[in-house]
Amino acid sequence: MCLMTGFGGGLGHFGDTCGALSGAIAALGAVYGRRQIPASTKESKEQMHGTPGLYKLFNRLPYEFQQRFGNTQCRVLTAAWQQIWACKEHLSFCSNLIINMAGLAAEMAFPKDLARWGSMPFASHYP
Repeated sequence: MCLMTGFGGGLGHFGDTCGALSGAIAALGAVYGRRQIPASTKESKEQMHGTPGLYKLFNRLPYEFQQRFGNTQCRVLTAAWQQIWACKEHLSFCSNLIINMAGLAAEMAFPKDLARWGSMPFASHYP
């Protein structure tokens, strides 16, 4: 829990990437993250970009988040509460984001689902 404390408010109240999304990425990293340096560039590329590939898996989280909530930036998602940050409605909204992303990360963490999620094409935010 102490590692995730700074994720709130779009990473330390900076307003950027939602902490619920960042936390889901961190949780999947704990399951699938590299434990050692790959032996070769080829092995690294296959591990990260192959089918399944870890970057394809991690890439699905912001894509799914944006599909569900319309944006990945805390400042956009929480615009309605910028003047009254510490209110019940804001807490409820953010709790829903956290619960939703924790559920998705848990679903993606099952080894049988790595093949499914890690084989989807990259979703890109780039033009």
